[in-house]
Amino acid sequence: LVDFYLGQWKKFTAIATPLFMTFAEDMSYNHGPMLSKDLFDEFLAPYYNQIIDPIKQKGTRVFVDSDGDVTDLIPWLKNVGIEGILPLERMAGVDVAKIRAEHPDFLMIGGYDKTIMHKGKEAMRAEFERLLPTMKMGGFIVSIDHQTPPDVSLQCYHEYMELYDEYVRKL
Repeated sequence: LVDFYLGQWKKFTAIATPLFMTFAEDMSYNHGPMLSKDLFDEFLAPYYNQIIDPIKQKGTRVFVDSDGDVTDLIPWLKNVGIEGILPLERMAGVDVAKIRAEHPDFLMIGGYDKTIMHKGKEAMRAEFERLLPTMKMGGFIVSIDHQTPPDVSLQCYHEYMELYDEYVRKL
């Protein structure tokens, strides 16, 4: 698979070079990683070590997409050259401020608690206020994890986007 992926990477980057790419792994659940560090080192790390450097040589940032509480997983990922993670599920207890404090150079996307969106503009504003200090540190793009919940009206989604624009301008 590594040979196949590297061959496809070479073909793809002959046409365009992405700013970032993700490995879709889903290695965690609400209580942490679903595999041990030993299993990660045996079954994943050797292949990451072969594929990540060629990706980074093109200037592409390398992320992992993993659900759940990824906090304990981050050092393992950094050790093989992964530069960031998404979607940072708030419902799984992920704390982006804690991750930023422990890993100031690690890139993050997500972290917004989508379960409050249906509660209206002030609840959404409070969530942006919670995230703003981490946003100001850089290397963090706020977004909801996965899809917008079905109980979020179009009006609430528009308000979310207005607030998003407002808070990005505060950076």
